[in-house]
Amino acid sequence: MSVKIHHIVTGELQNSLRVSLLNEAEHPDVAHEDRLPFGFRHDIVRENGDIEDGVMVPVPVWLLEGTDKTILIDTGLGDPREVAEMQKRYGVDVLTTKSEDQDLVAGLARYGVTPEDIDIVVLTHLHFDHIGNNELFPNATFIVQKDELPNGEQPPTFCMYYYPEYIRKIDAVRDRLQIVDGDVEIDDNVKLVKIGGHTPGCMVVMVKTDIGTVCLTSDVMYNYKNLELNWPTGSFWDLPDLMAGFDRVHAEADIIVPEHDWKVRELFPSGTIG
Repeated sequence: MSVKIHHIVTGELQNSLRVSLLNEAEHPDVAHEDRLPFGFRHDIVRENGDIEDGVMVPVPVWLLEGTDKTILIDTGLGDPREVAEMQKRYGVDVLTTKSEDQDLVAGLARYGVTPEDIDIVVLTHLHFDHIGNNELFPNATFIVQKDELPNGEQPPTFCMYYYPEYIRKIDAVRDRLQIVDGDVEIDDNVKLVKIGGHTPGCMVVMVKTDIGTVCLTSDVMYNYKNLELNWPTGSFWDLPDLMAGFDRVHAEADIIVPEHDWKVRELFPSGTIG
């Protein structure tokens, strides 16, 4: 059976241009309209009625079908109100939403999968929007990079999307953590590649499909503008590592899929890749 990748959205977050692209992609040779991410708007309405610029980005997980074991990439966004209140404590005030059809359990059910069926969860990194539903998967082994754990377990004072309140998400699966150091194959068709850059232990996932090797970039690339302009996001840990990661992804993948961009549904309308 060939491997298919299912895009399951668990909520949406408001992103500013400065988060989407370092320095807002300001460059004398890049026209303003050419640097705006897909879906950028000037009419995002906050709960208090304020209207702001930005883009509402999807927070996905990726379900792999056709692998020997049932594999899920990340666990997505937790309770949106809890997330919004948590972030606001640390100076991040963004709109956070989740519609009924963005419930993770319901999203898995569309493909005939329950949380109990998941054998492996790959935590590409430990930012809040990638670990928000860890506790839903009682039978899964959770794979994480060694270099990612220190910030996840003891978030730095400046946080950078690691929050002390979410240490409990790691604690919930601590007895099932598989800690790896570097690249690892978890299936004949699935390879985890340590890039770093965005965070110390950020991974991308290379998946062999009938249409070629697909790279699920996690937050190494937020959006298709990062890909098209070869321009990093505004959120990074180590910029040289991040840009070296761009080069590696280009060298090893036939199809590159950025993490937080609704354009993926324009390119793959069914939500399935492969």
